[in-house]
Amino acid sequence: MAGRQPRQERPGPLLPSEYTNLRDSVLHNGCVITRRRFLTAGAAARVAWPALAAASGSPAGLRLEYEVSSPPEVPPPLALESPTRLVVEIGSTAEGARCSLGVRVTLDGEPCLLPLAVWIGDLRTYWRYRETLRLPAFPGRVEWDGDRWSLDVAGRTAYSVRPAPPPEDPARDQPGLPWLTFRHAVHADWKQGPLDGPVELWMLAPSADPGSQRLPMDAVETTGSLDGWLTRLGASGPVSVSAVSGSEADTGKLAREMDASSFEPFSLRNYPGRSSGVGLADTSYLEPADLEAYRDRREIRLSGVMLVAVDASVARASVESLLPPPCVAPDTAVVRVMSVRGLDDPGLDEAWLFAQCVVEGKRFWYAVSHVRGALAGSEFGREVLGYPTMDGSVTATLGASQFSSTVSRAGSSLYHAAGFYGGFSTGTSLADMPVTALRLRQGVGGAQPAGELVTQPWYFQGLRKPVRRESLYASFPPAEGDTRPSVWNRMGPANAYWAMVFDSATMQRLPGTVVAEVENPGPYYRDRCDGHLPWESPGGGREQDPSD
Repeated sequence: MAGRQPRQERPGPLLPSEYTNLRDSVLHNGCVITRRRFLTAGAAARVAWPALAAASGSPAGLRLEYEVSSPPEVPPPLALESPTRLVVEIGSTAEGARCSLGVRVTLDGEPCLLPLAVWIGDLRTYWRYRETLRLPAFPGRVEWDGDRWSLDVAGRTAYSVRPAPPPEDPARDQPGLPWLTFRHAVHADWKQGPLDGPVELWMLAPSADPGSQRLPMDAVETTGSLDGWLTRLGASGPVSVSAVSGSEADTGKLAREMDASSFEPFSLRNYPGRSSGVGLADTSYLEPADLEAYRDRREIRLSGVMLVAVDASVARASVESLLPPPCVAPDTAVVRVMSVRGLDDPGLDEAWLFAQCVVEGKRFWYAVSHVRGALAGSEFGREVLGYPTMDGSVTATLGASQFSSTVSRAGSSLYHAAGFYGGFSTGTSLADMPVTALRLRQGVGGAQPAGELVTQPWYFQGLRKPVRRESLYASFPPAEGDTRPSVWNRMGPANAYWAMVFDSATMQRLPGTVVAEVENPGPYYRDRCDGHLPWESPGGGREQDPSD
């Protein structure tokens, strides 16, 4: 029997060494902070063009405004300005180069900026933006090449700006606008609705230094549509260009709690449609019929996947420290690596590292790490169900008589497994596994988050290959050189003894359930954030409590 022909691979993920990383959501004590008061608190002095250059030697960043014909909807109490304008900023900041796209809105008559997407490459900043500030962040590489600023997403140039030499006496621009962001939790059980708990509106630091300077319209040359955003929103060429010095996104201040029922149609905007199970675009919102269809789903179904799962025994000490209470490792520690490959869709390529555990007398597979391919959507699963997602490279192959799977990240091998078949598939087989993961519970008012265990039943059906157990092999290589060891590298020697291989399968995932609280998630959450907790400052300490 001929083996399955390999799918032509798309470009692999950007490595952490190649980009600096990001994606989700402010009045104080229920009172509006005026824009003047907010900007005055953190405004820097106006400076001339030479002082706008970044410390790294790259030039000042750029702010470009576009008028749009298809503006996005915004939830109350926000209102779009008229005419509606998008604001694109690209350049260096205190946290590394980034590119942001926002829409100008008003809050109680004060102008603000609502970010729609922020691309950044620094991993530490990525996790802080997405999981602490709740900004709609995406991974991307932003850099100055000596001639122009460019944004690369998944190995392709999504946007670039080439500035011309600035005039000797450029006009002054308006101060940067404060960013608005929403903090909310999506319910693990979608049958209960999209939201789980309160919705908070926060105001972050100004998006650019007040020392920005207006440039003539012929001072820049742009290409690209920001990964399709400008096209979807009906933006043509820029109508305003300024030189800016980017500022760090601060923890900001709580503005107010929002009405959950009015925010509900906007609660899934930042998540991919495949993950949420609804045909949701990033510029739209849910209609009543969409909300009803979302709640009525029986399952999330992924079809047309190849699946290679290998179980192996490891030293108990290798998994004990990974399991948050009340998870308990059995006497014989077992891990499972499940590699998934989309036969026709590379967006499904991913690998999971599970550790078997017991929670209140019931056995589960605890999700220790989840490595996705460059095109796979993952934010919905990470933030809703606690899946420990990070970018990497996953390969699962089925030959005529054998199979293999490999997982790597940042150019370092994390896992390799292989084995031989013992015969042919005889029909459709069924399998199931109860999965549990650690999810952060966002603290109300900016308090340090607690954690909770979320469980979700997984089911598989398809053509299952019989495997020769004596042929199984699995290895977790140690970290190479000075590379910081990941949780994969710390598994140590493994004894593979069982495998589940599906050639053409369907995965079904049912609604999740919260089964236990975790008081201190930090020690069990650090690995999934590349060693740095999102709520820690860059220096290693805890972020200032916004309610202080």
